[in-house]
Amino acid sequence: MIKRYLKYLILIPIIFNIFLASRWVIDGNIFFHTDIARDFLLMEDIVENKNLTLLGPRSGAIPGLFHGPFWLYLNIPAFIAGEGDPVFVGWFWVILYILSLVFIYYAGRKMFGREEGMLAALLLSSVTILHVRSLFNPYGALLLSPLFFYFFISYLKDFKIKNLVLSFLILGFIIQFQMAFGVPILLLLMPYLIYYLIKNKKIIHLVSSAVLIIPLSSFLIFDLRNQFIQLKSLSSYVLGSQSHGKLSLDWFQLLTMRIKESAVDGLGAITQNNLYLTILLIFVFILGIFRIYKKGKDSKVVTFVNVFLFFYFGFWFFTIFFKGPVWNYYYLPFIPLIILFFVLLKRAVNKIIFYSIFILVYSFNLYTAFLDIGTYNPDASKSDVSTWKFNKLVAQKVFDSRENEFGYFIFTPDLYGYSPRYALNYYQKKILEKKVYPYEKKTVTYLVIAPAPEYGKDPNSLWYQKNTNSGIWRSNDIRISKDPDFKFVFENGFVIEKYNLSDEETKLAPNPYLIKDIFFR
Repeated sequence: MIKRYLKYLILIPIIFNIFLASRWVIDGNIFFHTDIARDFLLMEDIVENKNLTLLGPRSGAIPGLFHGPFWLYLNIPAFIAGEGDPVFVGWFWVILYILSLVFIYYAGRKMFGREEGMLAALLLSSVTILHVRSLFNPYGALLLSPLFFYFFISYLKDFKIKNLVLSFLILGFIIQFQMAFGVPILLLLMPYLIYYLIKNKKIIHLVSSAVLIIPLSSFLIFDLRNQFIQLKSLSSYVLGSQSHGKLSLDWFQLLTMRIKESAVDGLGAITQNNLYLTILLIFVFILGIFRIYKKGKDSKVVTFVNVFLFFYFGFWFFTIFFKGPVWNYYYLPFIPLIILFFVLLKRAVNKIIFYSIFILVYSFNLYTAFLDIGTYNPDASKSDVSTWKFNKLVAQKVFDSRENEFGYFIFTPDLYGYSPRYALNYYQKKILEKKVYPYEKKTVTYLVIAPAPEYGKDPNSLWYQKNTNSGIWRSNDIRISKDPDFKFVFENGFVIEKYNLSDEETKLAPNPYLIKDIFFR
């Protein structure tokens, strides 16, 4: 009787988790840090100026390399429907979050059974609650990874070429979303598949890899049009001529670090990096693997374990050749696969042990979400400067002025100023009667100045340099040397300064090399 109604019982906490994940957008807010604001500026450029792009967000790993643009195009329908409102797009992110639960349930049910699928969806719903307020391109790879895995496992069992075609197609889109995950998986997939095809005399099925041209065409077209600039960037990094972002570690230190990361950081992705829970998971995983191989009766389960271990440790093996830091969003798409592996262990270990650990992991994820949500401040004037609600308030404050014509400049510690820039653009389209000139000096000029970061000094920021602050930026770059005519300081330290400039002061041209747009993304 309990098993019969289990799926309905599990739906209750899943729905509750969806509500928690929607907490920010319910309040009319999303996290709006530099990378997310950059994506909105790119979508704005595509929609407003019809500038279709072949590039997505820049890769943080290798200079000169960019992800594909599919994340932008995936979000653009919501962007258009919401007329550029980030909160409307935030509701679309909630839909993507729900879709990720559907996908992992589908893969889990197809491979192992309905109960495993429901448990996987339940755990994923708790692990990713805090992701929804700030989705960016790696989440697209997380969304698709269980489907890629399911279709590939299915192909290994039935040799239906349509499953292999779907595997390659989905993997291509995963590469679009997150190259740091998708490319190593592709490099691992090919030799594994070729061996399997030769062994089973199905080598002709390798032609299905041609479907990769569809999702990877943006990379190919861009490089053909730009003298293979990305390929050259990749080559210079691999061959050692480009050292930016590399860690100064010898091979033994790097190997030791990657072993620790694969065991602790990788599995810690589903325990919110709680060391004790992660160590407990490691022991249960080892025990489960031992028992699965010992029994060896269920070929589907054994195939899943073989492929999962091959891809998981193969991915970390490839990171040995990448001498930069492995950020958590590189291996974020492994989260659904680790969860599927975890729920599979229900078949291999004692049920009481399994459910005890499952409830412990689930509860800790929920506890972490509650702690974070408990610190959320709905008062926009006091909230984090990297939230949409606050940046919208800044733009509203500027546009509430009586003047119908003004210019403005933005200073932020990272020098990009994407977050307030998008908010000001958003209001500029809403209040058409005002003539606004971004990064131009006018008779009335506003300076929008972010506070120094409280989380530490960024070596790439002007705040890090001695005797350097926004005052130096004002006098040297904007070439305004007098005190503001009006100054408003928000409770979080953000500042708006208003200047009434004479003709002579207006003619003093600002630094022409200020970062004004999204070219350096």
